[in-house]
Amino acid sequence: MHIAGGLYKETCLVPDWNAEYGSGGRAAATVAGLSPVTVLHAYAPAFGSSGQDALERLGVELRLQPSLHGIAFAYFHPLSTPHIEPRRSAMVRHAPIELSGEAVLRFGFLEGEAIVQANRAVYDPQTSINPATFADNGSSADELALVLNEAEAQALSGRNDIREAAIALLNPGGAHVVVVKGGARGALVMERGGAMAEVPAYRSERVFKIGTGDVFSSVFALEWAERKQPAFLAADRASLSVAAYCASGILPLTADAQMPREPVALEETPVVLLEGAVDTIGRRFVMEEARSSLLELGARVVCPMLDETPTVETASIMSALVIGEGLLGDLRLRLQALESAGIPVVLLDELCATDTPAQGGLRVIDDFTSAIYFALWAAFAPRS
Repeated sequence: MHIAGGLYKETCLVPDWNAEYGSGGRAAATVAGLSPVTVLHAYAPAFGSSGQDALERLGVELRLQPSLHGIAFAYFHPLSTPHIEPRRSAMVRHAPIELSGEAVLRFGFLEGEAIVQANRAVYDPQTSINPATFADNGSSADELALVLNEAEAQALSGRNDIREAAIALLNPGGAHVVVVKGGARGALVMERGGAMAEVPAYRSERVFKIGTGDVFSSVFALEWAERKQPAFLAADRASLSVAAYCASGILPLTADAQMPREPVALEETPVVLLEGAVDTIGRRFVMEEARSSLLELGARVVCPMLDETPTVETASIMSALVIGEGLLGDLRLRLQALESAGIPVVLLDELCATDTPAQGGLRVIDDFTSAIYFALWAAFAPRS
């Protein structure tokens, strides 16, 4: 399979992460060993970096076009908006990369673009800000699948309703398959001719979020474009693979990446109670980040400390996320009150040695991103 996509530096502060992946590099690492031949087409300011060497050791064939500068993404945590260097206005647009193949995965680039001719192509634009269509630069494919998040689908189609957006992108001359990812809600798969299915997201033991979209697109392309599997099955295997990647953050994927997992069933809007201290700027920042992340994932968040609501109607609360830092003696009372009300609780304690499985409705976790997702999933966990 041919992959065209960015090969970028990535760093994260919490948890500590330092790698050279980008969308193209991560996709190639994901399917290395699963595809008979994996070829990565990308830009690079220099040849022979440690990241490139690592990809070649996995069996990836690199076809790199020289660039005038590298690109780096820096995250505070995996759910934060990354800082990108150089700034977009200072990036140089390079001559297009041209490639052809039976099965091609094309990502959007920051520093250029790829012109593709393929039998089956998968296109992931990687941006919702004036995204280019697949054919805008002269790319063509006998069959085309679009893998988009909701914002990208809305931007490309001009429709706000996600199903209407997918239908519009399937118009004659457009895509044959449209996959719209909805984060924790899974993905919508639509095919030309009217076939439609929903694919769930799957639970994982931890959640490492950086690059999950790249993993989804690469496994979908492997299954649909190269192996000619039905679109729904390809999307389901991609979703399972994302859960496996979330659990470890390690690539390439192993043979058991698509083993059955428990699906996430978000049947309604989850209502999550957020508790924690806000008496210092650091603690306030963590609470604001937690609320923002939960809202971004589609939850309704009730937070007395930030909303300045002295009382909470517990009947509507479906789960709770408690930020343990700074609560001290008050923590036990808060946890007891929530457990007495039968509300599943996720406690973020970054100093705890390890993740503690749920016991009596309480789960202790040391990772911010995992705590956010576990609180969301707990809203729909089976109650005893």
